[in-house]
Amino acid sequence: MSNKTQKTKKDKKQLALDLKDAYKMVSPFIEKHTSIVCPDCENLCCKDRHGRYDKNDLVYMGALGIDTASDSCGREEAGRCRYMTEKGSDLDRWMRPYRCTFFFCDALLKSLENDNAKLYRTFMEYFKHMVSIRKKLLDQSP
Repeated sequence: MSNKTQKTKKDKKQLALDLKDAYKMVSPFIEKHTSIVCPDCENLCCKDRHGRYDKNDLVYMGALGIDTASDSCGREEAGRCRYMTEKGSDLDRWMRPYRCTFFFCDALLKSLENDNAKLYRTFMEYFKHMVSIRKKLLDQSP
């Protein structure tokens, strides 16, 4: 392996670790609101199609050295997410597909926006930071 390849792999791993940390920073704020909004919802947003890793998710997980299970398990896209339990997702937020983590229905989005303004601004700053890290990670991938 060339020095350049080793450096790129190390850079990707560090970006993935930074992204994982950023997920952990935003998770409590999101979970605060999902615990308020989601239990009373009659229209489950957590469809299996949102719980499927796309190629960008695989870049992130691969950089962390995590092998993900195949998504070709014969489940219907519109069915309940394979990771959904009575208490929410079985996966820590940093392990979930990106579209799962940032799929906000109108009710959840309204709840987030109506929280303390300072908390919401802080959440949005972390979110922008996450998007920036994710973009850098994906830009390093073929």
